[in-house]
Amino acid sequence: MKDAFYLKKKKKKGLGSKLLFILILLVCAYAVYHYTPFFVKNPIQVNIIYPNEYFSSDKSLDIHIKDAKYPLKEINIYTYTMNTKISLYDKIFENKDTYNFPLKFKLNQKLPDGPAKFVIEVTDYSHNNFSLGFKKKIEKQVTVYNHYPKVILLNDAANILEGGSAVVLFYSYDKIGLKNVYLQVKYADGKIAKFRCFNADKFTNHPDTYIAFFTYPFCAQKNWDTSIVAQNNAGNEIFVHVPVYYESFKNKKTDVTVDTHFIETKVYRILEQEHIDFNKQDPAKAFDLVINKVERQNNEQIAKIANSVHTDQILFKGAFLQLPSSAVMAYFGDYRTFYYDNKPLTNEYHMGVDFASIAHAKVPAANSGIVVYTGRIGVYGNCILIDHGLGIFSLYGHLEDFLVKKGEFVQKGQIIAHTDTTGLAAGDHLHFGMLIDGYYVNPIEWLDGSWIRNNIERKIIDARKRADVLKYYTQ
Repeated sequence: MKDAFYLKKKKKKGLGSKLLFILILLVCAYAVYHYTPFFVKNPIQVNIIYPNEYFSSDKSLDIHIKDAKYPLKEINIYTYTMNTKISLYDKIFENKDTYNFPLKFKLNQKLPDGPAKFVIEVTDYSHNNFSLGFKKKIEKQVTVYNHYPKVILLNDAANILEGGSAVVLFYSYDKIGLKNVYLQVKYADGKIAKFRCFNADKFTNHPDTYIAFFTYPFCAQKNWDTSIVAQNNAGNEIFVHVPVYYESFKNKKTDVTVDTHFIETKVYRILEQEHIDFNKQDPAKAFDLVINKVERQNNEQIAKIANSVHTDQILFKGAFLQLPSSAVMAYFGDYRTFYYDNKPLTNEYHMGVDFASIAHAKVPAANSGIVVYTGRIGVYGNCILIDHGLGIFSLYGHLEDFLVKKGEFVQKGQIIAHTDTTGLAAGDHLHFGMLIDGYYVNPIEWLDGSWIRNNIERKIIDARKRADVLKYYTQ
């Protein structure tokens, strides 16, 4: 009896020891899992946007720090340059509520040119790592470069008519390479029009020269400002003013009356094709949708097509061709006011030239180039877009058919289509447009051989002569 009681007590004691042992194991496992860095993945993420391979003291450090699980505790950023440690940024987060921290700031000192190592250390408030929190240390080796690209204009001042075209050639170089080069035109309440720059070595016989065509878009404020913008691989950006003499465009004002038949057969059809809801009981509103919504979307589509093409050579030669035996029915820049039922509907600038000849007249390619689009585009109906190189395009609208295909090279004067009344056309005619990097320009200039010789060909010849002496300025 005594022995049985003793055995029973021993068994209970053994069971309790086992349970205690298991509990200790669980506590240890929990502690190892939650307080050591062996099992839980470090949730700290550091995304260095800038610097990249190069760093400029004039640019802002741009770093995004994020912790997916725990609040951030501390950030330390420093650099080693010329065997010297330089502290750049230190922050302790007292409140445990910050998980995302985008950080962008300029240094309050200029780092010397040459190799440098940026170090970013981040700690969070987790209990991991023996209650010290997760830590992330990122090291990035860079080259500090505080210099700016060199830009030299190779032309005298450009002359341009509002809505017209101009060209500029220039030299630009940086020993660490150029990341971006473009021409910009500021106008109308801070708007900026950007134009691509193409390598001009084939025109100047110099590898670091560029050519850019540009325009001055129509605007109420006549205060355009033109600059070459060159950015090197360190992010340093220089703006060089381009002198331009400009003349305001005298727009012809015209009144256009639309009737019910035009609304029903043209306006409603375009809105249906574009899948835009409208009310047939409100023809004025429907017309406004076509002019101020559909046409805007159409022009954005055309600009997108044009900007997706990069042909770094001139494909055209001499003056562009007008539709043979045609009369001009509407000019570029005409300011149209539309009326319906003797009431004004809306107004717009006409951004092309309308040529009318016989019905279904043959349409020649105005100049040599590559067909980049054939198809229907809203108000323009069936249309063709031809790339003539260096960001220059010609547009043919209201066509009956297509006699060429996308990707086909066409010769100047080659028949590409026939005129018709597709799109928002009241009668059979050709809508002819010219574009530079998606911006409409006055086609009349491009039909004038004398204008092309004086404003394009002569500029290129002058730039070639000046490029010959670049070696004396670029050594």
